[in-house]
Amino acid sequence: MQESLLHYIWRYQKFSKRPLRSLEGKEIKPIHIGNPNSRGGPDFLEAQLYFDGLLWNGPVELHLLASDWYRHGHHLDPQYDSVILHVVWQHDTDVSYAHGAIIPTLQLSDYVSSETIEKYQHVFHKKPQFLACESSIQNFSTFKWKHYLDRLFVERMEKRSEEIKMLLSNFKNDWEAVLFVLLFKIFGLNSNGSAFFEAALHTPFHCVRKLQGKLTDMEALFLGQAGLLDGKAVDGYHKELQQHYAYLKTKFKLSYTNQKVQFARLRPSNFPTIRLAQLAAFYCKKTNLFQEFMHHTHLDQSYEVLKSSPSLYWKNHYNFGAISTVREKKVSRSFFNLIAINTLLPLRFAYSRYLGKSGEEELFLWAQQLPEEQNSILKRFKSFSVPNYNAANSQGLLHLYKNYCEKRRCLHCNVGYHLMKT
Repeated sequence: MQESLLHYIWRYQKFSKRPLRSLEGKEIKPIHIGNPNSRGGPDFLEAQLYFDGLLWNGPVELHLLASDWYRHGHHLDPQYDSVILHVVWQHDTDVSYAHGAIIPTLQLSDYVSSETIEKYQHVFHKKPQFLACESSIQNFSTFKWKHYLDRLFVERMEKRSEEIKMLLSNFKNDWEAVLFVLLFKIFGLNSNGSAFFEAALHTPFHCVRKLQGKLTDMEALFLGQAGLLDGKAVDGYHKELQQHYAYLKTKFKLSYTNQKVQFARLRPSNFPTIRLAQLAAFYCKKTNLFQEFMHHTHLDQSYEVLKSSPSLYWKNHYNFGAISTVREKKVSRSFFNLIAINTLLPLRFAYSRYLGKSGEEELFLWAQQLPEEQNSILKRFKSFSVPNYNAANSQGLLHLYKNYCEKRRCLHCNVGYHLMKT
C-alpha cells in the first residue's frame, strides 16, 4: 500500500458502500470528502461528514499508519487541531488532539476490496518500465490526450510563471532585466545553463544598457562574466577583450561566478564562446528587447531580432586561438524555436497574468506555430503512440513525465485515473 493509493481511494470513494464506522463506533456518512490540499496542512480541506447524524465541517488527514500522525509532527502543528477525521490504512495507536480528546479515526482497509489493490499493482507496478502504465496506456484515447496535454501545457507555463514572478520580485519589477537573465540561461543550454544563469545574476543590467552600440565591450562583459577571459591570452582579439573586461570590471565594480563553463561533448556551434558572442550582438543593437518581444504578433518577428551576427572574429573561430572554416554564426531556426518555447512563451504568459489577463489563448496560438520537440523522453512517448503534434504537446508531455511519471504520481494523473476506472 502506498499513500498515493490511499489518497486516490478516499478522493474518488473507491471503498465499500456499506455504512462506514469510526473506530469509536460512530456511523460516518460522507457528504463531501474535501478538497485536495497541495500546500501545507491537512490532506483534504472543507470536508462535510455526518457523524451519527450530526454534520461536521473541516479538514481530513490521511496516513498509512495512525502513528504517522506523531511521526510527522502533526501533534505539534496548530493547523491539524481542526481535523475532523483521521483516515488510516492501519490503526496501530490512538491519536489525540492537543487537549487530549481522541481524534475520530476511520480504518479504510476494512472497506477496500482486494480487487482494487490488485488492479493498482497490475496497472502501475510492472518492471522494467519507462512509464508505470505503459502496458495499458493505449486505452487512453487520442481525444483524451489532446485535452489533457493542453491542460498540462498550461500547468507547465503556470509553474514557469511562478519562477518568473520570483525573479521579477528580485529585480524590482524590471522585466528587461528578467528577460536578460532568462536569455542568458537558455543560451547556456543544459550543459552551461546554470553557469550562464549565475553569470547573468552577477551582471547588473544597467551595465548592459550603458554598453549598447559597443560590440567589443559587450562581448568582453559577457565572456568575462562567464570566466572565459581568464588565463593567458592566446591571440590578439583574446587579449583585446581581456583589456576591455579589466576596465569594465573596475568601472562597474563587477564580481563573477566561480562556476566553470563546459566545452566537453558540445557541438562547436553550441560552444559557450559562440552563444555569448551571439547574445552580445543582440544586446549591442538594443536593450529594450522585452517590450519588442511582447508586442510581436508572430514568431518570425522575434526571430528576425535574434539573427544578429557576432563580431567578425567569430566568423572563423569557435574558440580563442583556433582558426576554423569561415561560417556565419547567426542563431539557427531550430535554436530559436528552443528559445521561444523555453523563454519567450513563458515570459509572455507571465506578463499576461501580471496584467490581469488569462494569456492562454495567445499562448496556444504561439505554441502551435512551433514544431514538436525531439528528445529521448518524447521518442519513448511516441513509441506508445502518444500524440505530439506541436511544441505545446511536447511541453505538456515533458511536464507529465517530470512531475507525474518520474515521481510515480499515477493517481494524480488523468491517465492513471482513467486506467483505474476502466
